[in-house]
Amino acid sequence: MKFGIGLLIICLYLLSASVVPCHSIDYRACLECHKGIETLDKDHLFQCLDCHLQPKEREKIQEEHDKIVRHPAAPEHVDMFCGKCHQEEIRVLGNSLHYTMAGIMGQTRYLWGAQQNPESKHSASIHPQLASLPMSPPEPKGTTELVDDLLRNRCLQCHLGKSPPQQRGFYRGLGCSACHVFYADDGIYRGGDPSIKGKKGYPQKHTFTKPVPVQQCLHCHNGPRVGADYTGIFGHDLHHSYRTPWREGAVPEPIYLMDHHNLKPDIHFQKGLICVDCHDRGDVMGRGPLLWHQGEAVGVRCEHCHHPKQGVKEKSLPLESGIKDKSFLDRQGRLHPLPMWDQSVPAHGIQGMRRLHCTSCHSSWGFYDYGMSLIKDDRKDLTQWSSWRLQGDESVYKLFDDRGQFLKPELESGVWFLGWGFRRWENLTLGVDEHDRIVPFRPHYQFMVSFVDRNGKIILDSVIPERGDNTGPGWAYMPFRPHTIQKIGRSCENCHGQSMAAGKGFWTSISKDLSLTKANPPVFSNQRLLNESETDKLLKKTSIFRKIRSSILWKEMSE
Repeated sequence: MKFGIGLLIICLYLLSASVVPCHSIDYRACLECHKGIETLDKDHLFQCLDCHLQPKEREKIQEEHDKIVRHPAAPEHVDMFCGKCHQEEIRVLGNSLHYTMAGIMGQTRYLWGAQQNPESKHSASIHPQLASLPMSPPEPKGTTELVDDLLRNRCLQCHLGKSPPQQRGFYRGLGCSACHVFYADDGIYRGGDPSIKGKKGYPQKHTFTKPVPVQQCLHCHNGPRVGADYTGIFGHDLHHSYRTPWREGAVPEPIYLMDHHNLKPDIHFQKGLICVDCHDRGDVMGRGPLLWHQGEAVGVRCEHCHHPKQGVKEKSLPLESGIKDKSFLDRQGRLHPLPMWDQSVPAHGIQGMRRLHCTSCHSSWGFYDYGMSLIKDDRKDLTQWSSWRLQGDESVYKLFDDRGQFLKPELESGVWFLGWGFRRWENLTLGVDEHDRIVPFRPHYQFMVSFVDRNGKIILDSVIPERGDNTGPGWAYMPFRPHTIQKIGRSCENCHGQSMAAGKGFWTSISKDLSLTKANPPVFSNQRLLNESETDKLLKKTSIFRKIRSSILWKEMSE
């Protein structure tokens, strides 16, 4: 009897289970889990589904959370979600270097012999006029066949459509939110949504950020390029023996997968100015035309704020204290007195100095990395690279654990490793930019390329590539603007009489390392190294130079 009742109960349960459907989660009801999440801002008071589900999916019950679009402003989604209101902004941004990365691709492919000129034919993100990078062959024989693999797997980690490394300092969004949604360095969400509070990989809050802080820019601009220098950080040499010493019994957690020297930051940073105080929308997001290199992208000039004849930008105000004194209104609403270019300053009054860009004298230091060795290693066992784990690249970092043990992941196409011949931050080299101004130049490209195949056979061994137009080796010094400005310029002797400043190298040595300090021609024809006449004026301390220098010293002593 008991057995019969039990059997009846089981049958009734099975019958009811087959009739009553199981409860399914409808992920369109976002706020059931994300209660307390912030509104982006007053101009974007939309329903969650308007931004995080494609239109064709919004009316359906969503039982799969992966249908939710996490980054609606990413290049592949931006037209769908943002285009109704921001079509012009999307069009302009699509031609910018931040979007296409055309500058680094065109110049690198030209210097590695893969194309005949430095104008890029490719874009890192979807573009109607530019192609995607071609795939490198599985067994490349030379630099022309390797360069696209380098660009795709090592160089293009910061473009707007690429998910960033999930490591301290790199966290950011995609597309528009890469700049306009703030991420903390540790990538931890600190807003009011209990379902993701304290989790990594999320913005600090679900809000748009304006103005964009320096810390946000550094999520991409953190290597040996403009941005890191503004805050005074310079990466250590890459071998583990150069790591920062232990503090309180442990090695400090690296930021940007690097250790850093802390040098003197830019005076503008010290005064509290952020990147977008100087770099307006056009500098960052483009102005419409398709751009090829940084010289075309940046429109701001020092004289916009510091030259009395140029006046100040529209966001600057005159001080009430006097007609000549002016101040700058930053994006945080603070006023800063603006020191003006003064012809009575001895160096400013010299006619021959008028061609010098302000950074030629007022930059206290700059990035100078000599001899960029790039090694692609396709072997299965990469244990020998454990001492080079910290080099700013997540694919290298994740090969090893904290003790340097190789984790032996399944590698599909090998890994790129980077090493410098040597690194310095002093002794600026000078050249002439596209506006005929004398500016700092740096050895931005000094490639030595190696390749080891899966069987351990060395296919390329420190090969120096040839330029695509066969005009010489694929090395180039390029103009740059160190963001290390100080009020007092460097001394005259820092350039005059210095062979390094003239691009002639360090002393007259012909050693392998010091030969790297001799400047190579830049990529673009409208930029050049100093010519013979300019070099003579810089290296020879003429009687006119001695007279002017003596008067400057006398004035400084009398003050």
